[in-house]
Amino acid sequence: MEVELKLSARAADVSALKRALVEMAPGSVSSEERLISTYYDTRDLALKRQGLTLRVREQAGRFIQTVKTDAVTGADMLSRGEWEDVVAENRPDPRATQSGARLPEGVGDDLWPLFVTEVKRTSVAIEPTAETEIEVSIDEGEIRGAASDRVEPISEIELELKRGDAAALYDLALELLEGAPLRFEMRSKAERGYRLVEGAEAAPAEVHAEPVPLDDTMSVESALQKIGRGCLAQLLRNEAAVLSGQAEGVHQMRIAVRRLRSAMSAVKKMLSAEDYRWTSGELARLAGALGPARDLDTFETALLEPARDALADEPGLDDLATAIEGSRRVAYDRVREEILSARYTQAMLRLLRWFDGHTLRRQPTSGSGALLASPIREIAPRLLDRRRRRVRRRSKGFAQITPQQRHKLRIAAKKLRYTIELFESLFDQDDLHKFVSRLKRLQDDLGYANDVRVGHELLTELTARAPRASSVAGAGARVLAWHDQVLAEGERKLHKRLRRLNHARPFWRSRQPVETRAQTRA
Repeated sequence: MEVELKLSARAADVSALKRALVEMAPGSVSSEERLISTYYDTRDLALKRQGLTLRVREQAGRFIQTVKTDAVTGADMLSRGEWEDVVAENRPDPRATQSGARLPEGVGDDLWPLFVTEVKRTSVAIEPTAETEIEVSIDEGEIRGAASDRVEPISEIELELKRGDAAALYDLALELLEGAPLRFEMRSKAERGYRLVEGAEAAPAEVHAEPVPLDDTMSVESALQKIGRGCLAQLLRNEAAVLSGQAEGVHQMRIAVRRLRSAMSAVKKMLSAEDYRWTSGELARLAGALGPARDLDTFETALLEPARDALADEPGLDDLATAIEGSRRVAYDRVREEILSARYTQAMLRLLRWFDGHTLRRQPTSGSGALLASPIREIAPRLLDRRRRRVRRRSKGFAQITPQQRHKLRIAAKKLRYTIELFESLFDQDDLHKFVSRLKRLQDDLGYANDVRVGHELLTELTARAPRASSVAGAGARVLAWHDQVLAEGERKLHKRLRRLNHARPFWRSRQPVETRAQTRA
């Protein structure tokens, strides 16, 4: 199992990075070699579909065949399976003992070269402590199609953990970041190569949240670490979609931030106040950049577009759309500036280190910090109870509460749902899904109402910036009035859904967690 952190670097900064590495390890001897790797797959890309990559690398007069799995998703995004053999020729050998055994049966006759990477690799071993060793490799070169003239440059630094704690990878990356701007490179060379030869002009796909598999015997601390790493993996894997201007990428990155903030707030009293303030502050900063972009996307897709047919004769709709798009470009520029900043990279490295470095529990034997050592099966129901009580408290006197108070109810409902989703592997799925389906319907209704509320606020800003202000104001007012009417017509249904949720039995109390039931039967 390979544990590796990969960062991209500007070509102009490579020399400075090499000097920094020499200074960090004055006694180490750096090596330099040229690596030429040919990647293979079948005509129908069977290996790619199964999450495998196959390459044959020419290295120091030998040919080494390697099969790798895709990076492990979710909580273990630094890890991936890797199997190697020395082979006789510069072509695949499906009979190779280690790597060949990992290939699907029968693919040997259909393998053909897809792309080649050629890099100059400078490597140095860093030993931060007697128990830790990291192999640092700086790769400079290119990816090129085996049967095309498409080329993409490579300039990246790989930190591979040979022994020790993974937290050391982040410490080293943070130290290197002080000397040169670095960014996470979530794509492997294979991923980049496939995209190159396929000529994929389509925008990078967004990445949705994956279930976080929890063992109900694990501690709260271990569960929070796994949840944190999973949320950060979703966040980082949406970078490409966000930077290419994809609305759904922004939405999914924002969800990752919110899920993580929700998880941390649920156990706030168990964490160091200093750690909580810092992590909350950095996540709030990113959320603050993503929020305006998402609000403008929502105004366009959830408010303007649905109203177009009903208001087809409204002359100012195109002016409103133009105003939204102009503000959207500004908002997306801010998001890109944030993601491309050194502060963002530093924050992500520090957050990953925090969740990987076994430092959440500052007071392991006493006080509130001791709760982090408790089994998650004991704490999860209490956290869900607290989230549910907040929803019920926020919904009192629902018919008379203000739009801002409904907004707070929506946030409470969203936090309840996020917390349920993060702990869902601990409970009976049938009971959970029944409860969540009621919660989701209420969330959708409250979310729509909040979109309209935010739309009224945005219209003031759009009008102030628009060249055709009166046209934008008039069209926006009519769009929002149309939605206000839809909301009024659905008010009775909203009340009914809220009552059904408040009277629903909490599944986390009606039955024991899955593992506990199994233990009881045994």
